[in-house]
Amino acid sequence: MFPDREVEDNPRVMIRVQESKHDFTFLVENRVGKFYRVIPNSAREVYYIQMLLKNIDVLVPEEGDGLIISAKAIEHCDYRS
Repeated sequence: MFPDREVEDNPRVMIRVQESKHDFTFLVENRVGKFYRVIPNSAREVYYIQMLLKNIDVLVPEEGDGLIISAKAIEHCDYRS
């Protein structure tokens, strides 16, 4: 899965923070480690991303297209393929 992925080391990502019942903001954080930027191209890839833990295994990049996925999650899906 994710044949067109790109390595991202220490990416800047946006994290949603719930401030009250009806209000939220986004914080920009640096995540340390190896991640991949992916753009899902099939229903199988979208379904896999939906099963990942938000703000842990799948993150929104500060800028650009796609999603940031942890190396652990990518290696797991490569192992299962």
